[in-house]
Formats: sequence, structure tokens, C-alpha cells
Amino acid sequence: MTTTIAITSGKGGVGKTTIAVNVALCLALQNKETLLLDADLGMANAHILLGINPKFSLEDFVTGNLPLDKVITTTKNNLKFVSGGNAINNLLNLSDLERHKIIKSFNDLKKKPEYMLIDVGAGAEASSMTFLASADKVIVVITGEPTSFIDAYTLIKTSFLDYKINNFGIIINMALSPLQAKLNFDKFQSITHKFLDVNLKYVGQIPNSQKVKNSIISRTALVSSRSNDLETKAFSEISSKLLSIESNNTGSIKFFDN
Repeated sequence: MTTTIAITSGKGGVGKTTIAVNVALCLALQNKETLLLDADLGMANAHILLGINPKFSLEDFVTGNLPLDKVITTTKNNLKFVSGGNAINNLLNLSDLERHKIIKSFNDLKKKPEYMLIDVGAGAEASSMTFLASADKVIVVITGEPTSFIDAYTLIKTSFLDYKINNFGIIINMALSPLQAKLNFDKFQSITHKFLDVNLKYVGQIPNSQKVKNSIISRTALVSSRSNDLETKAFSEISSKLLSIESNNTGSIKFFDN
């Protein structure tokens, strides 16, 4: 059975893709069969953070050129990866039918992973919400900035009212300290609970680190089999808490839905 986890944010620039890539690598390095799907179709760049340039992408599947199995790339850390392709392509304008085709096709994979992490586009656009509602669990990445709070709240409100998603994991990125991260979560939870009957779970924090920034600039994932620094431990701690996030029963079409 595959556990699918969508990672999203209310706005761009808060480190959503960095977290998706490094948490997926943590799982793969723990010898868990893991597939990372780059579904941020307007700004697909997870392959850049992985330091690879896949020959094939979702576009090859959508256009009928290749079956889904053939667009899966295996990285050097044994992480399976499906690229969203280039930002300048037709995937940004997929119809509902085409998005549903992508989602349903994962059930036909010959070898199903234990985990699939889905890097979903930021914001509450319909193209992103379809993928969000099709995952078992949802994680929202926020920072301590007021604009991040506002946009994340808007995303959660839309998810709850329009798509019946009521369980969310929360990751605080660019935290000055673990204590400050937890305080930011408590503040965000308090604001959200005033208006929405949703369940927010604190999944962890990633420090505001030059090492993380350098990994983005150098186009190499921070997590590797050789790393054992503070940042890697933060990603690893998050990976260990994924199953504690409550699943959502949205009634929508699901990845790996038998």
C-alpha cells in the first residue's frame, strides 16, 4: 500500500520544493521505496535541486509518447522521480480530464512505492488543488512572515471549504530556532482555529541555514548518505513523522486508488 503525501504552500518562495526533495531523499536513504512526483507544473524545478536533467517527463506521458513507467527516473540515491518537465510547456494548461488521467495512471505502475511525495504548485489554483485533494496526506510549508501566514490560511480555507480537506501537517521553514518555529506554529494554529474547523499537526522545522541556501545555488540536494549535520537531522525528523499526519477522505479520485 502506498502512502501519498502532497507538499504545498500558500505562496512561492518559502522552500516547498527544497523540503519535498530532501524529505524524499531521507526516505529513500532509509531503504523505503519512494517516488517523488513534481506536480508543480507551472514551475517544475525539483530536478534542478536533485542535480539531474531527466530525459523524459510527465509531458511525454500526457502526449501519449510514453507509458508512465518509462518517464520514471532513478537517482543515484535510489529515489524514483517523475519530472514535471520545463516550466515553458503545455502542462500548465492541462484540462481536468488530463489531470485525472495522470492521477489514475499511477495505479497501473507495476511496482508501487511505499511512499509517494508530490510537490504541488503553490496557492489555491484549480490545477494544484486537484493533485492536493488526490493525496492521502497534505503538508503546508510556511515561514514566520505575515504574508506566508495569510497565503497559507487562504490555501487551507479553500482546501477545507471547496475540497473537504480538513487534516494538514505544518512545516515551519527558515526558522531561527526550534522554539521560534513552534511559537510560529502555535500562532498560526490559533489564527486558523478561530475560523476553520480543521486539524493542524506540527511536523517540524527547517533552520534558516546557509547550507540549505548553498545547496539550492549549487543545484545539489543537501541530504545524502554522507551528511549528518543539523539540517539533515531536521529533514530526517520530518520524514519520521509523516505517518502521524491524519489522512483526508475527500471523496475525490485518489492516487493508487484500487
